[in-house]
Amino acid sequence: MKKSIGRLFVLVVALLLAASAVLVARRLDSRPRTDDAFLEADIVHLAPDVSGRIVSLNVRNNQSVHAGDVLFIIDQQPYALKLAAVRAQSQALEARIDDSLNEVASQVSRADAAHTGIGNARAQLGLASSTLARLEPLLGKGFVTAEQVDQARTARDSARITLDQAIQQAQAARQAVSSVRPLEAQLAGNRASEALAERDLDKTVVRAPFDGKVIGLNVAAGEYAAVGHPVFTLIDTSRWYAVANFRETEIARMAPGTAATVYLMAQPEQPLQGHIDSVGWGVLPDDASRTGDMPRVVKTLDWVRLAQRFPVRVLLDQPPQDVMRIGASAVVVVRHDDRR
Repeated sequence: MKKSIGRLFVLVVALLLAASAVLVARRLDSRPRTDDAFLEADIVHLAPDVSGRIVSLNVRNNQSVHAGDVLFIIDQQPYALKLAAVRAQSQALEARIDDSLNEVASQVSRADAAHTGIGNARAQLGLASSTLARLEPLLGKGFVTAEQVDQARTARDSARITLDQAIQQAQAARQAVSSVRPLEAQLAGNRASEALAERDLDKTVVRAPFDGKVIGLNVAAGEYAAVGHPVFTLIDTSRWYAVANFRETEIARMAPGTAATVYLMAQPEQPLQGHIDSVGWGVLPDDASRTGDMPRVVKTLDWVRLAQRFPVRVLLDQPPQDVMRIGASAVVVVRHDDRR
C-alpha cells in the first residue's frame, strides 16, 4: 500500500514538473526576456560652426535645456568687423556701378551722335557725286568750265573722305561703350561673401537644437572653441530607448511594433512600457578578425557554437525623466502575445 502511494506521489510530481516545464517553455517562447540591456538616447556632440573665445557660457553640467535656449556665445567682434568690411566693399561696388552706368549713357550718346554724322556725310557725298555727274557732260558743250568740274570732283572726294572718317568715328565710339557686367559679377560675389559673414556672425550664438540635458561639460567661459571640436554633449530627452541584446534564435519574431516591458535596475518595481523600434542587422563578434575579405572565427568550447546576440531597440512610450540615464541597466521582456 505504501509503495503504491509512493509511486502515485512520484507520478504526480513528475506530471507537475512536466506541466511546469511546458508552461515555462511556452512562456519563454511568447515572452522572451534578457537582462543584457541598457538605456540609450540620441545625443549631439555640440561643436561650434565658428572658432573663437567663449565669452558667455549659459549652462552647467547635467542641466536641462529647451530647444532654442542660448548655450554659449563666442566672441562676436571679429565676425562683426568682417561683416562690416564686406558690406563696405558692396557699397563701394554699388557706387562704382552707378558711376559706370552714367559713363555708359554718355558713351552711348556719343556713339549715337557719331552714327548720325555718318548719315550726314553720306548725304553730302551723294549730293557732291550728283553735282559732278551733271557738270561733266556740260564741259564738252562749253556750258561749264574745266575749273568748275574740278571743283565738283574735289568736293565729291572730300565728301567721301568725310564719310569714311564718320564711319571710323562711329565705330570707335561704339567700341568705347563699356559694360558694367564685370562690376555686377564682382558685386554678386561680394554679396555671397556678405551672406557668409552674416551667417558666421549668427553662428557665434550657439542654441540648443532640441530639449535635452547637458553632459560632459568641463570648460568655463574664456575657453577657445574650435570649429568641429565638441564643447559638451547634449542628450535628446524626447525619445528614450532600451537596447536589449537578444540571441539570434529569438529575434526572428521581433518585428517593429511588438510590445515590450522594460524593468530598470534602479526601480525594478516600476515597469515601463514600450515597443520594438528596430532590430540590429549586424555585429562584430569579439572573437573574430578579418584577413582580406574572409572573416576568421576562433572556435571555442570544443565545437560548441554559441548563439550570437543582436541589439533590439525598444522605444519607451512615456518614460519618467527623473530615472532616465544613458547606460542604466535594464531587463527587457518582449510580449509576442500583445503586439500593437
